[in-house]
Amino acid sequence: MFHFVLNQWRRQRGKFILTLVGALIISAGLSLMFNLTDSSQGTVEQTLQKKWSSAYDIVVRPKGSQMSTESNDLLEPNYLNSITGGISFAQYEKIKQIEDVDIAAPVAVIGYANIGLTIKDQMTAPKAPGFYRISRTEYSDSGLKKEKLFTTNIHAIKSDVSSELRIPNLDNFFVEDINPSKMAMIVAIDPEQEARLVGLDKSVKKSPTSRYFEETDQANPTSNVVNGFTLPILINPNTSDAGYTDFKIERLDLPFKTEQQQTETIDRLQQQSELQDYLGTIKSKTLETKRISAKRLDSLLFNALAKPDSVKRKELEVTSSGQLLYRTGALNYTATDSPFPKRWSQAYSLNSETLQTDQSLFDIPILPSKGYRPVQFSKMKVKDTDTKEVSELTPTVDFDVIGLFDPKKITVSKDPLNELPLETYRPATANLVLDATGKPINPSPTINSSNNPVDLLTGSPNILTTLNAAQLINGKQSISSIRLKISGAKQMGEKSEQLLQDVKQQIERETGLIATITKGSSPQPVVTKVIDDGKTLGWIEQPWIHIGAAMTIFRETSVGFSGVIFAMLAVAIVYVLATSYVSMLARRKEFAVLLALGWRTKDLYKIVLIEAAILAGFVSTIALIVEGIFSYVRNEAMNGWSFLWIALFSLVIYLAGATWSAWTIRRISPYEAIKTGEYAKAARVGLKLRSTVTLALKELIGKWKRNSLSVLSIALPTALLTFFLFVTFHLQGVLYTSWLGQFVALQVGPMHYVTMGVAITIAILTTGEIMWQNVTDRRASLAVLKALGWTNRAIRQLIVLEGFLVGLISGIIGLIVAYSTIYVLYDLVPWNEPLLIGVSLALPILFGVIAAFIPAQLAARVQPYQELKDAS
Repeated sequence: MFHFVLNQWRRQRGKFILTLVGALIISAGLSLMFNLTDSSQGTVEQTLQKKWSSAYDIVVRPKGSQMSTESNDLLEPNYLNSITGGISFAQYEKIKQIEDVDIAAPVAVIGYANIGLTIKDQMTAPKAPGFYRISRTEYSDSGLKKEKLFTTNIHAIKSDVSSELRIPNLDNFFVEDINPSKMAMIVAIDPEQEARLVGLDKSVKKSPTSRYFEETDQANPTSNVVNGFTLPILINPNTSDAGYTDFKIERLDLPFKTEQQQTETIDRLQQQSELQDYLGTIKSKTLETKRISAKRLDSLLFNALAKPDSVKRKELEVTSSGQLLYRTGALNYTATDSPFPKRWSQAYSLNSETLQTDQSLFDIPILPSKGYRPVQFSKMKVKDTDTKEVSELTPTVDFDVIGLFDPKKITVSKDPLNELPLETYRPATANLVLDATGKPINPSPTINSSNNPVDLLTGSPNILTTLNAAQLINGKQSISSIRLKISGAKQMGEKSEQLLQDVKQQIERETGLIATITKGSSPQPVVTKVIDDGKTLGWIEQPWIHIGAAMTIFRETSVGFSGVIFAMLAVAIVYVLATSYVSMLARRKEFAVLLALGWRTKDLYKIVLIEAAILAGFVSTIALIVEGIFSYVRNEAMNGWSFLWIALFSLVIYLAGATWSAWTIRRISPYEAIKTGEYAKAARVGLKLRSTVTLALKELIGKWKRNSLSVLSIALPTALLTFFLFVTFHLQGVLYTSWLGQFVALQVGPMHYVTMGVAITIAILTTGEIMWQNVTDRRASLAVLKALGWTNRAIRQLIVLEGFLVGLISGIIGLIVAYSTIYVLYDLVPWNEPLLIGVSLALPILFGVIAAFIPAQLAARVQPYQELKDAS
């Protein structure tokens, strides 16, 4: 029987070659698909696992602190320092008691304290008598714009007139020192939890005068000062703030040379009701200027605080206390259209607003008139023990410096693919990517945090204190956020994700706070239009936090790769069944002859089973070769499981085809040996033959069983291709929204294109084989057409037109199947993708035409006399 099968294939070489090509396509296609998909999925999982760890797994915030951007799973990169409290200490303790919470590190933003510094002998006192102004002007310079924050003036007199002449609110002597000040942000932490979370204790400078917090280091009320507190602090003397302060000496243009002029001028000034405003209108001449940068000021100020016995103390005087003035809130982002959607999928705008502040409460200006952040002034109610009256006072803080710390030495990941905001140690940054007109800027200048507390980017706090300080100063609900590490969530996967979700839900249920899972998040570039007083300054790009990027990529790639494998297997099954069915149509008469000669039906079963076994063995051999090539290229051991699955699947589908053939053999009768024509009768079609199109339609409809298989054979590769295109572009939408996703895309992108090529090749060759078999079985009918006068060109056009119609119908069916699959897997229907729809319809038509080209050539070579003679 085996020799009979081989001899039969030898006699029918054309059909044997077609069958062999089909088996080759299946084996090579399945091997490539299994290997590429497995390799891509492995690359994705390995990459995501490496980037799964993060500084903290969950961040807990007060209710009502959500930003509008979170609807897009985005967190602003400077959000932690913008929360001014709202979590109670009781809620914090309850979170610490949750079973799976390993670390709970709170952050409590206490506010900005004004700390003054005196730098001695920096200005030269003028010798000539005169009326002088010493001005101090503070500027911020973030790189986006240079802005004057405020100016304070001191007026001084150098006069020969009797010292009894005085002007209220004016100094009658000249001071040669300069007095810059710093608005320093103070943040409270839990020292033990912070050490476990980021290794803060390891970042502290070790010296006799510098150490980490101990249990005895606690904030306490200052004795004899009702609104005073003494805080143990760690200082970060380094800063990234950009800005400076200018000091200037000017001589006002007032008559002041002689004693008489001095007396008259002073008398006239004493009569002014609004003296400061009047002096501001007087012309002046600049005599001397002195500038000190924000970085220099911070270095002098904080080192003087930390080293009271330093030699520089002879030149400096620093107050070891400060006035706690205010806290700043969150930026108010407004969604806007992205100038380049392919580069930035999300875009926002920010506009400066007039600050609602009552600066009359303070002796000097402390804030600019406009800013991007709201301001909340720090006030505490104090009851007078004698009068029992309640008044509001600004808290004052005395500093007990414990040590210095360096934020660069904290032990957290600095991997840009999974970096999370840690404003306590790392200030936010940005790049100016577009100018005011929306034109790209190359290279993009860096935008840094400034010394302006209400600017776009705020700096990291220079002062850390213990958590109880926040409770003493701001009350029981003074914790801004809590960063959590969860035990048991180290490995990426559904189990870890479910654990994090359970902890999140428990926190929200038991405390009423907001818990956001940050593990597996990754920075996503977002562009923001910055507007100041109605004028666009430019567009800045910042790495926002795409919440849950890793799990999203993991789920999408898993669904995508699984869908591709499933569709590929479905194509292989339909291909084998279709070729088996078409082959039986052509061999029905041959089998009828064998039955008439005395063969038993059981013998015919053996023939198709032996053919199936040979083809399955051929597919397995090719798969083994491909596996060997992949193993050699990747320099790794052969994947035996992949080969085993391909071999088993090949055997199953070819046996399925043999079963279908066996079911068809049961219905063959020896009487059919003297019949002519096809197995299936042509259906009646009510179409008048008025053109080649109607003839092609009549042929397709009249032999609908065969042609439906042909359509199905093309429709499934089309559905696979459409689905694969959607998965590719959908994954790009998922991958390219975060830096982690872009990294993953670079790892698996080339494999996507190889797999796409395999799918297209299978679609074209499958279609070509079906069309070839159709033409082979219709040689007699084509001969009749040529005998009636049809030219070779007309025959070609007929076959190509049939390929076109089969492709069109297949495209429609494939599109329906693909969109249905997309809806089931992704719960969406991409109607807004006209390109995807167009490609899904155009490609199968192209495949049908290309696949029909060779069969059309064969049809044109049909000789009417020979074919009609053979048919009779």
